[in-house]
This record gives sequence, C-alpha cells and structure tokens, in this order.
Amino acid sequence: MGTMVVTGASAGIGAAAAVQLTSMGHSVLATGRSPEKLAAVHERMVAAAPDGVPVPDPVAADFAGLAEVRRLAEVILERCPRLDVLANNAALQTTTREVSADGFELVLAVNHLAPFLLTNLLVDRLRSSGGRVVSTASVAHRMGRIDFDDLQYENSWRAFRSYGRSKLATILFTEELGRRRGVPATCFHPGGVKTELGRGSTMALLMKPGGIVLKTPEQGADTLVWLATDDEGAAPQAVYYAKRKPARLSAAAQDDVAARRFWDASATLVGLGG
Repeated sequence: MGTMVVTGASAGIGAAAAVQLTSMGHSVLATGRSPEKLAAVHERMVAAAPDGVPVPDPVAADFAGLAEVRRLAEVILERCPRLDVLANNAALQTTTREVSADGFELVLAVNHLAPFLLTNLLVDRLRSSGGRVVSTASVAHRMGRIDFDDLQYENSWRAFRSYGRSKLATILFTEELGRRRGVPATCFHPGGVKTELGRGSTMALLMKPGGIVLKTPEQGADTLVWLATDDEGAAPQAVYYAKRKPARLSAAAQDDVAARRFWDASATLVGLGG
C-alpha cells in the first residue's frame, strides 16, 4: 500500500485532511510542528481508520528551518517505499516581519521555500510511484507580487502582502513543478477557514463574534481530499482549484516567465540545482 504525506497536519485543514483520508482507507503520514498536537491528531486517525489500514506514526518537523525539511525528507524516504500523494499544506501568517533560522523572511521560508525543497527531495519517489502533489494556495495570491529585487521583503513589508506573495509563490511553483519534474501538480483555495493560521494576525479579526463566517477545517479540506484521491488530481485540467472546480488566477499567477525565474531563484536559496 502506498502512503500519503500531509504537512501542517497538527491542526486545521491538514489535520482534517489526514483524518478524512485515513477514514477512506489510505495510509497517511502526518507531519507538523507540534509533537503534542500531532499525537492528538494521530489518535483521531487511528479511530477513523478502517480495519487493516495502517496509520504511520507522525513526524514532527518545523518548516522554519531547512535542516528540518531535509531531515523530514530522509524520514519519509526511509519509511515510504511508495509515495502516492504529497500534500503541501503547512503555512503561517505573521504580524511583523520575522526571519527564519536560515535568514529568510519567515512567511516565504515556511509557506514556499520549505515545500519547494521537500517536494524536490521527494520528487523521484513520487514519480516512480505514479504520485501527485497537492498544495494549499489561496485567493490571497491576487494581492501578491514577486519583486525579484527584494525576495526577502526587506522593504515595504505588510502582513497581507507577505502572505499573498507566498500563496502566489505556491501557484507559480505548482505550474513549474509539472513542467520541470513531470509529476501531476495542483493547488487550491480552501476558502475562509477557521484555523490557527490567523492567531495573532489580521485573520483573527474574522474569527471574532460578528466577523465573517468561516468554514470548518473539514469543509476547507474538501478540495484537498478530492485532488488527492480523484482522477482529476492525477491528470489535472487546471493548476488552481476552488470548490472542486478550476478557479480564476490573477495575471501574475499566469506569468510563465516569472514562474521559471522564481523556480531558479528558489532553487538557489535552498541549495538545489534547477
């Protein structure tokens, strides 16, 4: 039996997806930053698993450091002879500009550079398994712009600009991944979801009484689960989806030249060849 890997699975959309995919009979390796929260999610996965379906022990990894990403890739390659799905879901949003352990702007590091590196380290296993990649993007990509002269966002940093840029990066990465690595790759907008992503950020305003009504994590995970299991995810007709349908992209998200240039820049930052 093959295995699905879900990142950012200690809470929110990732946890919901891990439990639901397990309940469908898939062997899911959950990974996230918090060992304690992962243990609780693992209990839910075990309870949801049909008889005979293995539930791998979760693996804690903090995407704020690329060394942790490399360690996680080694563990996955050791434990997963087949890899059918990699769901890149881990993400964060900060209220101020912060820097990762490797000196990168933190939102860029966690939301883009970490999944970029992880996917490239696992791509041969995915390809040999006939696997696919599904990544969590957002309609917030429409607020994003890639400034190749300021990739670390040292000038004019704003929370929503930073987050939007990271989700634009997810879409550009998804487009280029299919072209360069030959694996089916999709991403999706989960909708406004009540998760821990927004704690301490401007997203927290939406969670207050009288704010916008947000989806449950289970509702937000629906398109992820669909792309991970449906034939559409294996031979996608689009790069970006919402509510199980191809969704509208901003002009910046359809810039093939920028996608190629950003891939090369990302590969340089994380220490990979193009």
